[in-house]
Amino acid sequence: MPLKPRAARLRGKGLNLMQLHFIGTGSILSDRLSSSALIDGKLLIDTPNGSMKAMRRTGLDPKQVDICLITHFHADHFADIIFLFLEQGIGRTRDSDLILVGPTGFADHVEQLFELSYPGSWASTRPHVRPQFVELDTEHGGQWSGSGYHVRAYPMQHAVPTLGYSIVDEAGARLGYTGDTSHCPSVDTLADESSVLVCDTTFPQQGRIGHMGLAEIEELAGRRPGKHFLTTHLSDDVPAPSRPNVIRPDDGQTFTINAHGLVVSDKSVGDGKERGDGQHKKPVLGIL
Repeated sequence: MPLKPRAARLRGKGLNLMQLHFIGTGSILSDRLSSSALIDGKLLIDTPNGSMKAMRRTGLDPKQVDICLITHFHADHFADIIFLFLEQGIGRTRDSDLILVGPTGFADHVEQLFELSYPGSWASTRPHVRPQFVELDTEHGGQWSGSGYHVRAYPMQHAVPTLGYSIVDEAGARLGYTGDTSHCPSVDTLADESSVLVCDTTFPQQGRIGHMGLAEIEELAGRRPGKHFLTTHLSDDVPAPSRPNVIRPDDGQTFTINAHGLVVSDKSVGDGKERGDGQHKKPVLGIL
């Protein structure tokens, strides 16, 4: 039986907390799963190769996703969009629209990928999923609000058009998510406006070819000691961070966020180090 997300249980107790679950934290050539995250069990960021299987294996139900943000259309961020649609639309029809937020061309890319993957199936699948595409143009202040969230897109610097996102819930939790990018002005803007920032950290030192490195993330964090930075899109040679406000998550790890940042009391979550067995302890709510 799929697990009820912890944040949903906490909200049911009157505690307004955002739950950030890392489905995957890896780059293309990594033992980690490809980078993807789930907020509150219903807002999905990116649909990389294998992400639907990864959700199932950890007790998360892809059918519960109501909002999907796509940063860009590279396969390690987008390939499983087909399987999200199939999870949502085989054997049932959604009661509400599936909100799909992403760069310009989102709807066309999905239709083309369906035609390549399962020719002739798009016309029959679409009515069951009820997709509502929201293609954001950052030149005109691309924003979307609904279902308890306000999402704003920022232009990032990558090999293809890429969006980073600010995601703010009704209780004021402010999560930033860079997507794939080199260090650019939008990264600094997200770092300033977010209480927690999830960062592309592909390389162990300086970034290159449209990605950032750990040295750049630690520099960002050094200028903002009161904020937490969570690394993702990691290559296997990226070391443990040295700064206390930079955290290297594991695949499957969950963090809890409120309007002030991470809500944790377990020091092992904030020290940037991994335990000897290669696993972080789970964050513990400091207010409970």
